[in-house]
Amino acid sequence: MGFAGWFGILLFIGMILGEGGSVPLEDFAVSDNELELMERTDNWFKLDDEDADMLVPELISKYGYKVESHSVTTEDGYVLKMFRILPREQPSVKKLPVLMVHGLLGSSADFVISGPNNSLAYLLADDGYEVWLANVRGSRYSKGHTTMLVQSKEYWDFTWHEMGYYDLPAMIDHVLNISNSNKLFYIGHSQGTTVYFVMSSSRPEYNDKIALMTALAPAVILKRVKSPILRFMLQTSDTLKKVLDALHIYEFLPHNENNHRIAQILCPPEEKNNACTQIVGLITGPHPEMFDQWLALTYQGHAPAGASTKQMMHFVQLIRSGGQFRQYDYGRKGNLEVYSSGKAPAYNLTAATAPVLIYYGLNDWMVHPRDVETFSKMLPRLVAAIPVADRKFNHLDFLIAKDARMQVYDKLLPMLDQYNGKR
Repeated sequence: MGFAGWFGILLFIGMILGEGGSVPLEDFAVSDNELELMERTDNWFKLDDEDADMLVPELISKYGYKVESHSVTTEDGYVLKMFRILPREQPSVKKLPVLMVHGLLGSSADFVISGPNNSLAYLLADDGYEVWLANVRGSRYSKGHTTMLVQSKEYWDFTWHEMGYYDLPAMIDHVLNISNSNKLFYIGHSQGTTVYFVMSSSRPEYNDKIALMTALAPAVILKRVKSPILRFMLQTSDTLKKVLDALHIYEFLPHNENNHRIAQILCPPEEKNNACTQIVGLITGPHPEMFDQWLALTYQGHAPAGASTKQMMHFVQLIRSGGQFRQYDYGRKGNLEVYSSGKAPAYNLTAATAPVLIYYGLNDWMVHPRDVETFSKMLPRLVAAIPVADRKFNHLDFLIAKDARMQVYDKLLPMLDQYNGKR
């Protein structure tokens, strides 16, 4: 879709805001405790303007960490890029490697963008972990195939099902082989959890390779999406899909270097309540007091990072189905051809036998906390489903909130240490 498409979506959302869609002022109230936290965290972020335009390996190297680039080829021919961050110092006892998998329209940048002392990937490396950053098929760093052209319709004929069935096993096997380990830690955000539960239910043998799965804002049961923008897009998704198909556009919101420049114009960071603050609030849940304008602007140099339109429609199906976690629905006739059944097969979550730890936000307008609670009860080995203590914590806060380290990361690291000996 590129420059024109992304710019058009921003303008459209701006029109919605201009017609009464802005977040109520009471949602922006700041308590004394939050003001104290803001004062403590304002000097944490080590960011430069150039960070928005740097590649992920360049970012990691810039901040003093050793990084390697690895290519992995899936069973169905997709070529994926992974980035390996080596531990800052070798621990006295060898720790299991950590695989981190980003969400929809994201990339490996999600886990390093807030810089040292804040990003989860860096904190893990500081704690002696070997960190592997995934990039799923069709995203910015994983656009390759052994036989198909990226511009072809055939290349983009995938959803998050293929990511879970093909991408994750290929990456997990590569990590375990290179790291000489029989298990790893898995950390996924949003779609990074969706694809995990596709894998753990469809290829259950991989459960034995997971020491602990940590799900940040798990997007598996999506019945109660609260975001007015996403609900509107849900209503118009069929029409949008037909238009994109007619235009032979099969990639949705690919990475474009102009995105950052557009954001600089539309969302000047010196304006506290600028368009980006309101748009993010209407999509993910309002939490402006923990929304750093400069970090958000930097992040928009890396996101959106691309997806397939079919992948987007699979999420539409997930929401419309009222909580049914199933493979892609082609309609009765198409399902008979693909699955030999009138219905798309359901994923068997009882087969997800590796231990699962969940963190979720009570102000998440994309993944409702009640949906997370429903989902958690379906898992056979739930360690815990923990709501973030900050009651305004939203979907994107897991990546870029000022209090993400205090609220989530500092609590997660001791949990991983507990599971290091369970091999």
